[in-house]
Amino acid sequence: MTRSRHGNGGSATTPGAPVLDLVDASFGYRHRPVVTGATLTVRAGERLAVIGPNGSGKSTLVKGVLGLNDHLGGEVRLFGTPMARFRDRHLLGYVPQRHTVSATVRATATEIVASGRLPRLGLLGRPGREDRRVIAESLALVGLDDDGRREVADLSGGQQRRVLIARALAAEPEVLVMDEPTAGVDAANQQVLAEVLHRLVDRGVTLVVVTHDIDPLASLLTRVVTVDTGRIREDVPAPALAPRRP
Repeated sequence: MTRSRHGNGGSATTPGAPVLDLVDASFGYRHRPVVTGATLTVRAGERLAVIGPNGSGKSTLVKGVLGLNDHLGGEVRLFGTPMARFRDRHLLGYVPQRHTVSATVRATATEIVASGRLPRLGLLGRPGREDRRVIAESLALVGLDDDGRREVADLSGGQQRRVLIARALAAEPEVLVMDEPTAGVDAANQQVLAEVLHRLVDRGVTLVVVTHDIDPLASLLTRVVTVDTGRIREDVPAPALAPRRP
């Protein structure tokens, strides 16, 4: 693995180096495979969309890489390390599909984002000046630097999604995996989200986005991978599928 020291929130992995590497990998639940024979390499700095119909296995694929379901076969390497031996989980950020905050949660946006810093602190760690800086910067990156003291229950659904993106960013991941980030979001908030992701791309974050609709994010994608019936069916450069502009 080729890695340099972290800059100010940027990637520490050499651009172009493999960060996710799958060879004939299978994933599923309770020893029942859903995705089989997946061979895929994602390199530092890429922006990958994973598309496919409902039930195709696209979410199972990315959750398998994150260790959220069963790895049933084949080889998976994360930052050059076999998944079973990989310990730097904070390098992989994840924003799940159902990423709004319950109305019963009584916490400020800053408190929610601070919880994402825990992997960097350890069990007994206490946040210091650097941690507070990263938390504030994460909120600023998603455009909520003026909303840190507001309770998340009082924020709109689109703002809550951005809070949870900021929570993932607080661990300073080098790869951010997002599951259906634009689902149920109106056009204005989709544009805001696209702008947020462009800021992350500028900082060297590698993106893997599971989505039904690539149009809102087409301007930042480099590749599109199609999953159907549990198999990777196509892997093409994004411009081949990008929407035509008038």
